[in-house]
Amino acid sequence: MKTLNAVDAKRTLGMLAWLMVTGLGTLQLQPVLGGALVDRTGITLGQMGMLFGLELIAMALGCGAAALAMNRVDRRTFCLAMLGVLAVASIGSALSTVYSAMCASRAIAGAAGGALQAVVYATTAARARKDQTFAAINIALLVWGALTVGVVPVVLQKLGIAAVYYSFVIMALIALPGLSRIPRHATEATTQRATGKSGSRFDARVLALLALFALLFGGHGALWIYQERIGHMLGMSQQAIGVILGGGILAGAAGAALAGVLGRRISHKTAQLAAFGGSIAASLVVVYGQTSEAFTAAAFVLMAAWFFGLTYLFALTAELDPTGRLTGISNAAVFVGQGLGPIAAAIVVGDGNFRAVGWLSAAIYLLCVVLSVYVTGARAARAHRVATAK
Repeated sequence: MKTLNAVDAKRTLGMLAWLMVTGLGTLQLQPVLGGALVDRTGITLGQMGMLFGLELIAMALGCGAAALAMNRVDRRTFCLAMLGVLAVASIGSALSTVYSAMCASRAIAGAAGGALQAVVYATTAARARKDQTFAAINIALLVWGALTVGVVPVVLQKLGIAAVYYSFVIMALIALPGLSRIPRHATEATTQRATGKSGSRFDARVLALLALFALLFGGHGALWIYQERIGHMLGMSQQAIGVILGGGILAGAAGAALAGVLGRRISHKTAQLAAFGGSIAASLVVVYGQTSEAFTAAAFVLMAAWFFGLTYLFALTAELDPTGRLTGISNAAVFVGQGLGPIAAAIVVGDGNFRAVGWLSAAIYLLCVVLSVYVTGARAARAHRVATAK
């Protein structure tokens, strides 16, 4: 009981949020950091994309592998080791003068960051109020993203690119005192709430849920990378577009907060239908709206709906698998989708056919509606309980 109380404490929630922003690495900084890398190091746009892509793929692999191993390792010691790897790799990134060395260091940092996220999800799965926990973590990520996107350009100007990478070392050091909040093993907390059940089996419902995570981020990633260009096409200034997209991040925080407030007052199915319905409408308004007002409103709705539904999806993974392994593997599926979405969009955009990108995003979200109805349906739930019991 003492362990459960420690896991549910607010200090533990703060620690989980900090580990999460530390593990995400450059993900939220890519627009501003990428421009600086191109301007100051001479790498091409293609090389920049490859650099960030390698980090993202390594993050997916690290998160997935760590999630599968969570029940067999000392999570606190594992987390300490991954913080060390992240810090060393970040120092390597700061000192790298060769592109291949930079790619290697970012891939190592990405894998370590993904492993840290698996620890976060496994610990979150042991908390009593999973929906509120995921909402709080999402809000922390979004607020941190909005803050750093505004601060990093100043850091780049005053201190250079290396300072951004050194900041990850500082973040890893700050995390060290809080590691005592992480349960060493699943049996310390999870089994007390899991009523003796083992983790979730990979039946049709779980596989559909993983596909849903990948498609959700694929649909978002397909449109996200072109939103700046769409705003530019409407005659908006770079500063105005930046303010709108930054405000969209805060709208995402509001969506996550709303999910935390509503909690179990609405069903998972209702939450997903509302989220994907809003996403479909917003993705089409982004590309068909002919005014800055329409663009702004759609950008805000898109982010709010995205994080509203995402909060419930992560809560569902924790309900299906109290060990946290499924949540961590779902996070790996997120990065797979986030990588494939822009690739699909690049195929259809041509010389600037943004409406095709909007329809691609809407079609992906429509497929998500079908999957979400199945995943949250009573028949799939019954089949999953039978499969898990065997």
